[in-house]
Amino acid sequence: MQAIDEMTAVKGLGLGFALAAINPKNLFMCIAAGVSIGSASLATSGVITSILVFTVIASSTVAIPVIGYLVAADRLREPLARLKVWLQDNNTTVMSVLILVVGVVLIVRGIGGIF
Repeated sequence: MQAIDEMTAVKGLGLGFALAAINPKNLFMCIAAGVSIGSASLATSGVITSILVFTVIASSTVAIPVIGYLVAADRLREPLARLKVWLQDNNTTVMSVLILVVGVVLIVRGIGGIF
């Protein structure tokens, strides 16, 4: 974890892309979004808008803290450090709840498509 803290921006971008592209949770959420958008019978402009909205929402969890840190590094250093420790301590619970929620949403959408 300390190696990540001392990483350059270019290496961080590469690592972030690799972790996002390889992570099964991200892949399944993107596949689910793609299937939902693709099966919605939208016009081309609706598909493009849906993809853009999904991309903005999906990237906001990374972009907001990064932009906030760039703007107010001194004020955000301590809260982000506490959040990092909390996420490390509760990673299993956070991931379990997230996967459960995504699974329930996909099951409900699947059952809704049957009827």
